Amino acid sequence: MSGYVANDRGRRPVPESKPYNGDFDKQPPRPLIVETQKEAPAEKPPRMGCVFAKSCNLPNGVIDYSSPSGFVPVDSLSQYGDWAILGGRDSDSSGTVGLGWIAGAARASTLTSYFGGGSLSLTGALATPGAAAGGSATAGFVTTGVAAGTLMGLVALLIPRATADDDVFYTDEQIRTMSAGRTRVRINVKQLPDGSVSAYGMYTGKNPAWEMVPVIQAKPRGESYVADLGNGLGLIWTPAADPAGTLGIPALESAPQVPTVWVHPPSEKADGILGYPELPPEFKDAIIWFPVADVKPIYIVLSVRNDPGVVTGIGETIGDKWLENAGVGRGAPVPSQIAEVLRGKSFSSFDQFRRAFWLAVSQDADLSGRFNGGNKARMAQGLAPRARFAETIGERRSFELHHETPVAQQGEIYNVDNIRAMTPKHHIDTHRGNK
Repeated sequence: MSGYVANDRGRRPVPESKPYNGDFDKQPPRPLIVETQKEAPAEKPPRMGCVFAKSCNLPNGVIDYSSPSGFVPVDSLSQYGDWAILGGRDSDSSGTVGLGWIAGAARASTLTSYFGGGSLSLTGALATPGAAAGGSATAGFVTTGVAAGTLMGLVALLIPRATADDDVFYTDEQIRTMSAGRTRVRINVKQLPDGSVSAYGMYTGKNPAWEMVPVIQAKPRGESYVADLGNGLGLIWTPAADPAGTLGIPALESAPQVPTVWVHPPSEKADGILGYPELPPEFKDAIIWFPVADVKPIYIVLSVRNDPGVVTGIGETIGDKWLENAGVGRGAPVPSQIAEVLRGKSFSSFDQFRRAFWLAVSQDADLSGRFNGGNKARMAQGLAPRARFAETIGERRSFELHHETPVAQQGEIYNVDNIRAMTPKHHIDTHRGNK
């Protein structure tokens, strides 16, 4: 007998045979049964780590913008999560500043609910300009003579929009075991001399040196939880004894207006738009987690450039060249004669120090004689002199003061030996790691 006898017919297909033609010696060839291999599922591209926050414009499983041209869009900060800017104007006898809501996608009522009706406050040297209003600036808070509208504490916080179907976000359990975590946005916030508040975000996906921030546990202290941010700075969360009967986080009265907060990729265009931006290495930020089940981790950044302080350091002896070195290497040091003029003086903000620095340069015959008339006039007003056009970036056209050890890494704000003068271009390159 010839022909095909099926074996295991229920699982394997029977090959189609040509009809029998009556001649056993001239039968058409019978195809063999070939086991078909199941196609392996397509492998997912390897994930480049998890994040605390990312833009919700990106699909699930993706943390970075990626295009052949390298283009990264400017996103609203709201695309990264619920954010808020908080501030306070008064401190108690212990130097603690209660925080009220100023602006943000997360309203005061939302934050109150998020923190279980509890309140947030700051402790440490966070006072903003007081000397200009007749108050004294010390290593602690300015408690008298603070100008109307001046904020003694200013922070921004972000609660990421983590979703259950996007597994690139850190879990709470992961965060509790980490000392540093990755985020795709870092925020800067500060009060400007006119009393307004400026805030912006920086996208970190193009710069690995910017993407990691400290992870800090808020530890129990009495009835509160305190996150130690270094340099005597701390965020305090005080749970409400009765969440239903507490004000929680109130809206700050007569709060300054805050325009839409955008997240910029690092670029010359962003530098031009932001004017005089600080970059992530200078940010005093962290991811904070609370040992309480109902409160999720948050990202927070403090406005630290407004810290009051006293000038220290001796500066350096300079030769015939000074700002000629501002575009290379470590930049130009603070001249010893300027350090001598400023040493021991108190300043309520780094902006105030910057003005005093350039004013002192304008009053030094040797140093001021190296500048043209236009730059002499600028320095006499406390403004930085203009740099050469080739060393400028967008609207950043003046020499800038750079902290060698970043403030966020415990660098001393008012130690002149930690300060170098740089051109805008070199300053930006230094922070980007291209020095």
